[in-house]
Amino acid sequence: VLHNRLKGIYLLNETDETVQVEVMGGENWHEWVTYALKKGWHGLEPLALIPGTVGASPVQNIGAYGYEVGEFIETVKAFDLTEYREIEFTREQCEFSYRDSLFKINRGQYLITSVVFNLKKSKAVEIRDPGGQRYLEAEGIEERTPFTIYSAVIAIRRSKLPDPKVIGNAGSFFKNPIISNSTWRLLLTHEPDLVHYKTADDRIKLAAGQLIDLAGFKGAREGDAGMYEKQALILVNHGNASGEALYQFSEKVADAVEARFGVRLEAEPLIIR
Repeated sequence: VLHNRLKGIYLLNETDETVQVEVMGGENWHEWVTYALKKGWHGLEPLALIPGTVGASPVQNIGAYGYEVGEFIETVKAFDLTEYREIEFTREQCEFSYRDSLFKINRGQYLITSVVFNLKKSKAVEIRDPGGQRYLEAEGIEERTPFTIYSAVIAIRRSKLPDPKVIGNAGSFFKNPIISNSTWRLLLTHEPDLVHYKTADDRIKLAAGQLIDLAGFKGAREGDAGMYEKQALILVNHGNASGEALYQFSEKVADAVEARFGVRLEAEPLIIR
């Protein structure tokens, strides 16, 4: 297994309003977000506390609270492990989509060496996700600065997500399903209260955690495999569940959701069997 250890953060270009920064692939993602905030480079605050490295972030097109990392990427530099050459990809060439990219589609072909980000110096930043907005309102956070957004995101994630050092997990296990408007209209006839969001291409994104909860699997457990009691979207290992046991339990959850809603959940992490 190759573990990216390339380190370094380099300011490439700066104007009165923006900065362009190259970050090596082995840098810790959350530490990079924190560093950017301290430097006055803004935009990434809603993606705080996501585990992993900078080099892994484009693969999954990591996202949270209405933002995706692909929005902030100018280029991705990688080493092609099949042709043994360096390649630089533009944002368009990365083929970013919801929790997906060219690098995920072509698994094992590229080692991402660095990512070039475009960030803003302005302090305008917001949480687009309704759940995050409700948290800000409930906590009385009226001043929406990069620091308050960053702090709120960390607080929300810590309240909902189990510490992997204590309870084994890979964060959100299922993608939020995206369905057509026709499927949504049909679903509305018997499930009128589902949380939903319109996507940029005018489709409907559902909240996988709510679907799992309504299907009866929030906090459910079989042996040491289960769904987290505070956030139904997270598959957890309470101790000694095997990879196969976790996979089979996740399939049982997906089957139950499909039986009730007619929507099949797709796993977010890569599953190797």
